[in-house]
Amino acid sequence: MSLNYWVNIENLQQNRRKPDGEIISYEYDIYDFDWVKLYAKPKKNVNVQFGRFEELKAVEDVLRYLDKNQEAIILVPSVLAFGTYGDSDKIPNDMPLIIKIKVL
Repeated sequence: MSLNYWVNIENLQQNRRKPDGEIISYEYDIYDFDWVKLYAKPKKNVNVQFGRFEELKAVEDVLRYLDKNQEAIILVPSVLAFGTYGDSDKIPNDMPLIIKIKVL
């Protein structure tokens, strides 16, 4: 994808791009590159508005192209994830991530 992350859906950017203001509900799980799930429960957001929610740029970018009930797997380099600081919990510094996301 244009932001330098990988997604498992070929030509995803050919789908309609959702504009700021459009509402979306989604959830995702975060894994390390050994497919170890880092958090027991998925991160879930219901009825959030593009342009008004804080999310990893790669997650927001993929969500703009996914349709309802569609799933994707994203490989996110550490610089686009939590960078040199981590998330102060389960994700250490400089860790690339696998994110499995679904639009609800």
